[in-house]
Amino acid sequence: MPLANEKSKTTLIGRYEKVIGVLIKYGFADVAAHPPFNRFVPKWGSLFPKYKGRPVTEFTRFERVRLVCEELGTTFIKFAQIASNRPDILPDDLIEELEKFQDKVPPVSEQEIRAVLQQELGGHLENLLEYIDYTPIASASIAQVHRARLRGGKEVVLKIQRPGIEETIELDIVILKNLAQLIEHRFAQFASYQPVELVKMFERSIRKELNFTVEAASMRRFELQFRGNDHIYVPSFYPECSTKKVLCLEYIDGIKCTDLDALATIGVSGPELALTGINLYFEQVFEHGFFHADPHPGNIFVCRDKKVCFIDYGMMGTVVEGDKILLADLLLAVYDKNVEALKKALLRFSWDETNINEKDLEYDIIEFFQEYTNIGIEEIDGQEVLAALNSLFFDYKIKVPSNLLLLLKALVIIEGVGLMLDPKYDIIKNIEPFVRRLLEKKYSPIALSKAFLKSFGDASKLAASWPEDANDLIKKIRTGKLHIEFEHKGLEGLNEALGVLSIRISFAIVIAALLVGSSLLVLADIPPHYRNVPMLGVIGFIFSGFLAIRLGLSFFKHGKF
Repeated sequence: MPLANEKSKTTLIGRYEKVIGVLIKYGFADVAAHPPFNRFVPKWGSLFPKYKGRPVTEFTRFERVRLVCEELGTTFIKFAQIASNRPDILPDDLIEELEKFQDKVPPVSEQEIRAVLQQELGGHLENLLEYIDYTPIASASIAQVHRARLRGGKEVVLKIQRPGIEETIELDIVILKNLAQLIEHRFAQFASYQPVELVKMFERSIRKELNFTVEAASMRRFELQFRGNDHIYVPSFYPECSTKKVLCLEYIDGIKCTDLDALATIGVSGPELALTGINLYFEQVFEHGFFHADPHPGNIFVCRDKKVCFIDYGMMGTVVEGDKILLADLLLAVYDKNVEALKKALLRFSWDETNINEKDLEYDIIEFFQEYTNIGIEEIDGQEVLAALNSLFFDYKIKVPSNLLLLLKALVIIEGVGLMLDPKYDIIKNIEPFVRRLLEKKYSPIALSKAFLKSFGDASKLAASWPEDANDLIKKIRTGKLHIEFEHKGLEGLNEALGVLSIRISFAIVIAALLVGSSLLVLADIPPHYRNVPMLGVIGFIFSGFLAIRLGLSFFKHGKF
């Protein structure tokens, strides 16, 4: 959504002032002091702010980050939640704070919901809906959900986007981008958190979440991949009552997956559901490569016919074949307690292996496995294992594809669901058959022969094109048209130092010239005079003295002479 009109500019300025005020309130005046934010600093900004009667300095920096996001609302809370999916970039203490958010907000009024429905569905509203309950059954920061009935009697739910939320998010994305660039370039200690990359990831994710047609497409894909499976049910989607901001879905009269008493009335036990339901989740990941990325208990129901039903397809993940193999190798190495295999798997995750100390990594993996030396695989806590892997990702700056991190976090959630259903549930033991099956399929004789034929075909094409490519190369060399580009890395610090040095040398030359020139003016007794003293020479001495003090302060500020 463009922000070119004057009203949007005024709103953006007001939002900047709000953001800066909150930053100062929670002790981030150092951030607000830099452009472009310093233009919007309110005059009332306190140097000693307090929160709930306590000085904000008593809270950790990461706690204050959470408080800032809470006060700034939807966009910043969503950003924090999405950023918490990157344990390879952010430290554990910050992740822990960002995971504390609850996506619950007061509901929008009936009048506002009516206005959204009229705008999105137009005059067809009465023709489509027989009834709508304007009291929401769920209310979140992006949308709220209402029960309704279609003409013809079909019970449905309407997911309706909160009015004005898209415009608010667009304004905040502009501010977040500026804030991320400022932190990355001005605060070297936080540059490794890659704030610019985090904002880009958030922008991609939130734009998908704001467009309900994306969620509808995900539901259709999910239904197709499980069509014919008797253990799972996917709600129906009604396109005639759906738009970018309104989603109409079949109402599921099911039982929440963790309500063991209600499940018992339809003949489903906790251990049985843990095995069936979570195996369905592993099938999503390892067989289809398209999975529900938010499998908490509120999004998993059991129908009266005992079928498992996932709801809320707003956050989905995709795993390509190569990443599935990577993940399988990683999990199998953990299962087998194989140090070398786990090291290789972690190195293959990394986009840049050159900066990783392999020997240190190997020792950390040995220490990691020593914790589980004297216990059986069934006693290993999957959440602890995944937390330890995340620590290795962060400590060795192993940048993992975001969808794989989303999957690892989802596996932690799904293990928690399994333990609620069956305290003896063992995710590592239950995931192992899916992992081995994937690897067996990958390295089966048929798969290997196909891979060989593909490689042979690629090599044949390369061999066939080589004479022509070699001829083109020789022509470019003969005609002087061959260009080779060199990229210098690691010279940024040198360039900056040379820039500072050249400025200081220039200052010193100007000061020396002023001193010499002023001395000549005094010796030559050039008028005008004041009490027989040549004033031009005196002014030159004063100005050169001012510049010398300025240069000296610069030296002291940077701690170098």
